[in-house]
Amino acid sequence: MKWLRNWLEIAAGGCLAIVVITTFLQVLFRFAFKIPSPWTEEVTRFAFAYMVFLGAVLAIKYRGHLNVDVISQFPAKIRSLIAAVGYLLTIAFVCMFTYYSWVHTMNSKLQTTPTLDISLMYMYIIMPISGVLMLYYLIKDLIIELRMKPQGGDRL
Repeated sequence: MKWLRNWLEIAAGGCLAIVVITTFLQVLFRFAFKIPSPWTEEVTRFAFAYMVFLGAVLAIKYRGHLNVDVISQFPAKIRSLIAAVGYLLTIAFVCMFTYYSWVHTMNSKLQTTPTLDISLMYMYIIMPISGVLMLYYLIKDLIIELRMKPQGGDRL
């Protein structure tokens, strides 16, 4: 059941594998067999988009986005306050991102890819899905931050 806990990592890794395989096939068909294969470009684009947005969720899950270490010099209470404000601002941004990406996804229902004739909605749907997942991890981390007791050694 460990795979269930790591489904995001598995999905992002699967997307990376698809990108590598379809890019290899595209090069192979184009240069070795002299047969262009347009479907590989579209599959690669879909897999790359999914990989990027799942990777963004993973970065939030593991707190891998850029951080400013200057706040470590502040007392624990102030650090906690600054972190909470940072989480709230990020949550507000991700809420806007999720809403507008949902609107964009719904507006692209009728557009299709040129080769595979797949609705672009299926490529864009990863944006609001990743937004919801990011909100989950951000809110979870905010709750943890608010429940943490400041450690001793404050300079207040």
